[in-house]
Amino acid sequence: MSPKLPLVYNPRSGPRGKDPDALMSRLSPELRERIEPAPFGPPWDFGPLIAQAQAAGGPLLVWGGDGTLHHAGRALVAAGCPVPLAAIPGGSGNGLVRGLRTPLEPAGAVMNLLQGRELVMDLPRLDGVPFLNLCGTGFEAAVAHAFEAVEGRGFTNYAKLCLRLWRDYPETEFQWEASQPESQEPGRSLDRLRAAWRGAEPSLPDRAWSLCFANLPQFGSGFWIAPGADPTDGILQWARLKRPSVFDLLSEVPQFFREGGRTSLRQEGRLLRATLRLERSTFWHLDGEAAPARDRAELTLERRAFRMQVTSSCPW
Repeated sequence: MSPKLPLVYNPRSGPRGKDPDALMSRLSPELRERIEPAPFGPPWDFGPLIAQAQAAGGPLLVWGGDGTLHHAGRALVAAGCPVPLAAIPGGSGNGLVRGLRTPLEPAGAVMNLLQGRELVMDLPRLDGVPFLNLCGTGFEAAVAHAFEAVEGRGFTNYAKLCLRLWRDYPETEFQWEASQPESQEPGRSLDRLRAAWRGAEPSLPDRAWSLCFANLPQFGSGFWIAPGADPTDGILQWARLKRPSVFDLLSEVPQFFREGGRTSLRQEGRLLRATLRLERSTFWHLDGEAAPARDRAELTLERRAFRMQVTSSCPW
């Protein structure tokens, strides 16, 4: 008998846990014969599951939040990416799958991904550690570290935590050694209009309240942190956020939750690689997962180095 594709999940992750029987019941009989739910836990070894997915013809189906998908991606990179990663939404924010335009209903995501295609996308790294969606420092990293200690997940708890840290988190000063792509004059009239709408690209910021480096455009929960990010262009998008005022919370912050929303709180630019020196050691995050504090960070990008399974709705 041929091996089945493992559907990897952590029974305890996500705001409501995982019910594989409910997910499987919504699939066609043909898919149920092809897939095998695989509970995942300590010692958190993806190796046997990657080997099973490869023997079954791939991809590796992983049902979880951004943190689980981050660790699955790192395991695949360490194994040489023998199969693509198929990300099934199962977390609080689901930034990676939202950025790829994957359906948010888990069974629908499974069906559409297995009928989809492979995308070979860029692989960024922070000090050599790969990430799939984004990394950052400042306010957003402080939230990621504090969120680890919060009882209960979900957007409501995340929003409460953000409001608690919003008033007091300070800005950080930076020094850069960076390589940036050359500016190119848009060829098509539509591209010229878009460039005029975006305005001139800002210079690298020397200070920020929150600073993100994005491979994909969404942070999670519908928050468009870096709308210009493209995971196939060989460029890492940086996004600087200003601290919002009380008035901004009502007038500007809602723009982050619209795909085409424009706001003065966000600046975006492009990098090929960079070394960043900070005035003090600050928290960082990788795909929303808390990462060690550091006062120096090296950001690099490998062009088309990671295999991702996507649906027909993915724009790349």
